[in-house]
Amino acid sequence: MRPWSILLLPSLALAAAACGGDSSGPSDSTPSLAGAWSLEADVSNSSLQVSCVLTGTVTLTQSGSQFSGQASNTSGLCTAPGQSEPFTGDGPLTGGTISGSQVSYTDGICTYTGTMSGDPINRIQGNVSCDFPIQGTDVPMNGTWQLSR
Repeated sequence: MRPWSILLLPSLALAAAACGGDSSGPSDSTPSLAGAWSLEADVSNSSLQVSCVLTGTVTLTQSGSQFSGQASNTSGLCTAPGQSEPFTGDGPLTGGTISGSQVSYTDGICTYTGTMSGDPINRIQGNVSCDFPIQGTDVPMNGTWQLSR
C-alpha cells in the first residue's frame, strides 16, 4: 500500500458520511431532506494522478434549515498509476445548512456544496473540496458528488 493510500482511504470513508441530528423536521418553507439517500462521489488530484470513487447510503435528519446525518454501507476505489485500493467506511456529516436551493455540509475533511432539484426534492448535486493529509502535507482533492432518492 502506498503512503498516500494509508491516509487517503480512511479520509474518503469519512467523506462519505452524513449528518446526525434531531428529527423535529423542517419548517414549512424549507424543503425536506430527511430520509434515506444514495450517495455517489468522485474526487481527484491530477498532479498526483490519484482518483477515488465512492458510493453508499446517507440518512439525513433535519430541523428547519439545518441538517445532519450518517453515511453507511459506503465503499469505494482509489486508483493511482499502477495500483488501485478498495476501501469502506461510514461516518457523520455535520454543519448541514439549506439556503434557498443551495445545500452545504462537511464531514470534517471535505466540504460539500450543491443544489437541490426535483419536486419534491429528489436530487442534490454539486462540488466537493478536500484537504487530505498525505505524508505530512495537506493535498487538495476536488470533484463532484450527488445524493439521490
